[in-house]
This record gives sequence, C-alpha cells and structure tokens, in this order.
Amino acid sequence: MQAFDASHPLPWDIGLALLVALACTSASADLWPVGAPFLLIACGAVAFRRRVPLLALVTATIALSTGIMVCGLLGETPPWGHLAIWILLFHVGLRQGRALVPAATLAGAVALAAFAGAAESGVPALDERGAALLPVAAMSAAALLAGSQLRGAREAEQRHRDEATRAAVAAERSRISREMHDLIGHDLSVIASLAAGGGNVVRSSPEDAERAFAAIGEVSRTSVGQLRHVLRLLRAADDESLLPLAPQPDLSQLGALIDAVRGAGLRIDDERHGDLQGLPPGHQLAVYRLVQEALTNTLRHGGEGTAVTVRIVVDARAVAVLIADRGAVPQTDRPAVLGDGHGIIGMRERVDALGGALEAGPTAAGWLVRAVIPREGRVG
Repeated sequence: MQAFDASHPLPWDIGLALLVALACTSASADLWPVGAPFLLIACGAVAFRRRVPLLALVTATIALSTGIMVCGLLGETPPWGHLAIWILLFHVGLRQGRALVPAATLAGAVALAAFAGAAESGVPALDERGAALLPVAAMSAAALLAGSQLRGAREAEQRHRDEATRAAVAAERSRISREMHDLIGHDLSVIASLAAGGGNVVRSSPEDAERAFAAIGEVSRTSVGQLRHVLRLLRAADDESLLPLAPQPDLSQLGALIDAVRGAGLRIDDERHGDLQGLPPGHQLAVYRLVQEALTNTLRHGGEGTAVTVRIVVDARAVAVLIADRGAVPQTDRPAVLGDGHGIIGMRERVDALGGALEAGPTAAGWLVRAVIPREGRVG
C-alpha cells in the first residue's frame, strides 16, 4: 500500500477521496440533496491532504459546518463528514508540525459542528450536547495527535539515519587517514633514511650513494602511484564498487617490504614459520601493516645500524607477530610514544578488529611490538 502510494500519489489521492465520500454518504442517513454538495466538498478536500493539508482541513471544516447549519435551518438531516475531517487532521499533524495550534482550533470547530448537527430541531439539552460533542472532539484530537506522533517518529528515524551517516563518514575518514599513514608514512621514512645514508657516502663511496639515490627514486615512484590511487578513490567515493579503498598488500609482499627497509640501513633478522599464505586476507593485511608500521618507527627513532627481529609464527589457532629492535640510540633518548601516536592506534585498531591482542612499548634494549591474532574468535 505504501509503495503504491509513493509511486502513484494522484490516483491514490483521488481513490481515497472517493472511498471517504462513499463511507460518509452511507453514514449520512436520509441525506437530502441540499447537504450533499457540502459533503462532497469536504470529502474532495481529502485528495489534497498531502499537498496543502492545512488548507484542505480548513476547506472541509467550513464546507461541513455550513452544510450542517443549512440542513439544520431547513429541518433536514445533516451530512456526516467527520471521517474526512479526521483524515485531514491526521495529515496536518503528520505534515505540518508547526500548525498544531490552528489545527487544534479547527478540531474544536469540528466538534462544535458535530454538536450543531446533533440537533434535529430546536436546542438540545445540555447532556445531549455533551454526548454529541465529546466523542467527536476526542476522535479529532486523537487523529491530530496520531499524525503528530508519526511525524515525530519519522523525524527521529531520520535523525538516527543522519547520525549513522555521520558516523560512517567519520569511520571512513579514519580509515583513509590510517591507510595514508601506512602507505605514505612508511615510504617517506625509507626515503629519508636512504637520503641520509647516500649523503654520508657520496664522497667516500659514490657507488653506494648511487644505489641509495636509485632506491629513493624507486620508492618515490611507488609512493606517488599509491597516492594517486587513493586520490582517485576519494574522487569516486560515490561509487564504492569502482575500486577497493586502497591497495591491499598480503604477506607475499612482505619480503619486498623487508628488503626495502634493509636498504635504508636496518639490520633485520627475518623469521617466518607456518603457512602465512593460508591466512585469511584480512589477517594477512593486518600482519603486513603491523610489520610495516613497526619497521617505519624503528627507521625514525632507532638510529643507523639498528638490529631488528621480525618473527611471524602461524599455527592452527592463531598468528603471532613479534617485532623487536635493539637500537643504537639509547632507550632513554627515545620518545615514550613513537611518532604522533597514530601508528600505534592504527595497529591496535587492526588487531582489535580481528579479535586479537596487541602489546607495544619500550624495552631495556629498544622497542617491542607483539600481537596475537586468532584465526577465529578472540584470544583467550
């Protein structure tokens, strides 16, 4: 019914008006021709309930009240058109929230019209007036309040959808920020280390300097490509089916990552045990980003010649990741929180999302990152 109403508003409006007119005509016993036009006007106003609800209500109320008074003066049976009024009151409450006060006034006018119509001749007694007035007034108020409550429920639902949309936008921005941090931050750290190393040996070992600068060019080109990819995704944000949010590396690319960091000056002991390629894609991405972020932080803060152990162990229940460095820079000279803290936050979010546990902090020799990510469920 709602689908037909939304897709065929005009036929539905006309059909509803005809149904209301038929119901009101049937309820108006012994309706005389003099009251019929007023009743038809009141019922016809129902067809305009969604476009101009308040004006339609005013028109129907005036027509019905006039018809009742005219029939009363001529001694005829007055028309019964309160169904049309109740429907219009409902739509005023539904579609015009700020019109509640005038609508309530019109509801009183409808009740008075019902009181006037209750008299077949002369002036009825007080109890007869109350008996005619109260039911119609109560039904009028109920129709108005029902529409108002439905409008409030729809507005609350819309606010909930808006809040959900804002939350989704904030989450997407956070995800993009994390991807940018992982993609660009790592490459810039590698470039900075290679540039420093190349500058130190440019006179003593030109060949080493040339290799360092060539590596800088390769890393820079890769970083520019990744940045362009992310920017294309941002421009095409309205169609998420076009491309994934960002390049999604897996553990098959871990060797290339470690080699690139070795070229920047770190001494890395790489240990991998178990079927890394058998991990789900989300687990592979999380492990890759953990190693990438930990090595990036070591490049920034560990100093030249820092030794790093990267150990990944996969078994039937979980994957365990350990990245520990033994820095040339004394631990007391290193920051308590690496970088701006966003990298550790990103690592923790990735591990938490997979039900794992993360430990990251200083040790007596350097810095330690340890994570355990279950294949299913939560650790412990």
